[in-house]
Amino acid sequence: MSRNDDAIIKRLNELYKVEEQSIKKLPLNINDKYALFSDLHLGDGGKVDNFVHNEETMGFALKYYKNNGYSIILLGDVEELWQFNFTKIRNTYDKSVYEYLRKFPDNKIHRIFGNHDMEWAKLPAPVVNNENIPYGTPEAIMLDNYIFLVHGHQGDNLCDRKASHSRFWARLFKIFVPIAKIFGYENYSATQSQIPKDRERLYYNWAKDNKIILICGHTHRAIFASRSYYEWLKEQIELKKSEKRSSTDKEKLKELSKDIEELKTKLRKEKRRGRDINPLVTKGKPLPCYFNTGCGLYRKGITNIEIERDKIRLIKWHNNDSLPLEKRRIEFWEDDNLSDFREKLNIKTV
Repeated sequence: MSRNDDAIIKRLNELYKVEEQSIKKLPLNINDKYALFSDLHLGDGGKVDNFVHNEETMGFALKYYKNNGYSIILLGDVEELWQFNFTKIRNTYDKSVYEYLRKFPDNKIHRIFGNHDMEWAKLPAPVVNNENIPYGTPEAIMLDNYIFLVHGHQGDNLCDRKASHSRFWARLFKIFVPIAKIFGYENYSATQSQIPKDRERLYYNWAKDNKIILICGHTHRAIFASRSYYEWLKEQIELKKSEKRSSTDKEKLKELSKDIEELKTKLRKEKRRGRDINPLVTKGKPLPCYFNTGCGLYRKGITNIEIERDKIRLIKWHNNDSLPLEKRRIEFWEDDNLSDFREKLNIKTV
């Protein structure tokens, strides 16, 4: 491993095994429901604000979770404080995103800080109603005793230990973004991981070694049970092909052929968007220990993770307001049981 990898592992170990005061503990009982979001990167509403096109969609999602009794967990980089002043961010989103968050009871809003909103490590979080609540936003959250939540920048040289240098260059680059967009520049960090694939393998291996479920953000790439959407599509194509080989029903064969072509179209789109990144492991099916919420910067919506009692699922909120309400919230694939994951990981709960 590189020196940077060693520093990341060291910081994760410190948080998980040593620094109890840096961790907030939340229950996961029969009635608990959580919606996890990360990497919204709220800006000033201008041309450099990569979230603004999903503002209405985020409000729609928060309204849904409020009405259905969920708690919200924000996994860092909610605000883009590397490029924008918080006053401008608050003025832009105070009557939309922040207003919806303030409608939740204070005990149903939780957040940790990321590298782009590290200020909340010491300041009161801007999404609580009671300003007298002592707040130094924690660096990690533990759900029950086996789901560990961090942003994902911990220990990294540029994103953690030398974040001030990265902030300087981000603010400088912001000046040139409007000009760059004239020549076709897009925010590719929303469509493929900012972090090398080896980083995700590092997180995966750390979670596997510690027999824990790790959920983070930071890379902007949605991962469910250690698999990307691209990998899941490939798996589904092979399953449909296998089913087709064993069927003699003409109508069934026709339906399967149509399904395969639709899946292949989605797979080609994922590849065109740069999401055909290698899987987390090179042999065998990965263990379901690493999850990533994705981000709020996709051109067509927002991804997030839901945990409801024993269920966990990856969700896509589409920003296409021409869709009927029931189709704005889409499950990427069927939800899974946390109890099944615990068994596969040999996790013993208290």
